[in-house]
Amino acid sequence: MPLSLPARAVRPAGSLAGRLLRVIFGCYLGVAVLVTALQILTEYRSAHRRLEADVQAMERTFGAGLADALWSYNTGVLRGILNGMVQMPVVMGVEVRDEHGREVERRDAPEARVPSGSFLDRPITREFALVYMDEAGQPHPVGRWTVRSNDGIALEQVKGTLIVILVNSILKTLALWVIFWVVVHAMVGRPLARIGHFVDGLDSETLGARPLPLPARGHHELHLLAQAFNAMASKLRGAFDENAALMRDLKEVNATLQARVEARTRDLERLARTDPLTGLGNRRDLDEGLAQAVAQAGARCGVILADVDHFKGINDRYGHATGDAVLVACADLLRGILPPGARLGRWGGEEFMVLCPEADGATVRALAEAMRRRVEETPFPAVGDLTCSFGVAELRAGDSVDALLSRVDLALYEAKRNGRNRVEAADGAPSSDRRSAA
Repeated sequence: MPLSLPARAVRPAGSLAGRLLRVIFGCYLGVAVLVTALQILTEYRSAHRRLEADVQAMERTFGAGLADALWSYNTGVLRGILNGMVQMPVVMGVEVRDEHGREVERRDAPEARVPSGSFLDRPITREFALVYMDEAGQPHPVGRWTVRSNDGIALEQVKGTLIVILVNSILKTLALWVIFWVVVHAMVGRPLARIGHFVDGLDSETLGARPLPLPARGHHELHLLAQAFNAMASKLRGAFDENAALMRDLKEVNATLQARVEARTRDLERLARTDPLTGLGNRRDLDEGLAQAVAQAGARCGVILADVDHFKGINDRYGHATGDAVLVACADLLRGILPPGARLGRWGGEEFMVLCPEADGATVRALAEAMRRRVEETPFPAVGDLTCSFGVAELRAGDSVDALLSRVDLALYEAKRNGRNRVEAADGAPSSDRRSAA
């Protein structure tokens, strides 16, 4: 009978390779987003610094011209300078005030260049002093001028760079996802799936029959796992085979023991039903035969009860060993003329009983007479001539075992009383008075 292996485990919904890929890619994606954000922030801050530098540089570029125009009240030149300034991408507006703070001129950039509202659209304002230098090199403050800009301009300047950074990050992420998926699936997913399918197909018959195969490329932890599994399977196979051999041996031993027990039981049953001196059936065996005969309603059965004459004198004169030898010889003699189907047994002491199924009274009496003559005509060792007395009875309708025994016992008593060495048949009522005539 094949040994059973534990029930197969339920397969998980997700694979280890998939979970490993998600963890690795999740970590990479977090790092990639952080690095991309730092790149975008760095580019934006660099553009913001360039914007402030450009606004600050306007003082050196346009400050002297504006001071000369305002000193000489040359509005044409002043307006020309301002119109040129608002055409610059970094300028959202410019205004000029005299030394008393009155606005002289003001220009704003076209609406198309105004950045759309966002959280980065913070205004940048720089105010510069207008100082006219005469021929003697003396400064003369003539007013102030203000340049307005916006952080949104810096964002517009680096928008293309930021788009390139984002696209580059997305492409790298997708490429690495594919690479990670192929590598993890090839190095982890497929080997683990192969191990799972191999283990799922094992039972007590196939365990250890073939090793767990893994690709020969490389040598890593999964190969060590496969080697350990193959070693374990080999040991289990050996244990299974050893257990199977032990089971076969146990079955053989059990069968042998069972056969011996049955033989011993038969011997005990035979001994329980056999007289140890003569080897004939004992009283228990005869009782069962009588009970069976009485239980079969309407069946015929004859009973012969024989008693060795003067047996007590043999024991007293020759000893009990000779008496036992006489009983054995008598049993052999009676067994020799026993017809088929009849049952001979030792009833007790020097008495023997013969059960004759399906025999009528005449047949039973004739058999008892033949036995009597055989005993009378046969010399016995140590004692010489010997005789037996016989009582016979036939089973009647309604007889019990006790009634049948009482009648055959009475017949034997009559044979003893009438001189021994004779056969008497029971044909009267049972008698309860039996005196010893041995």
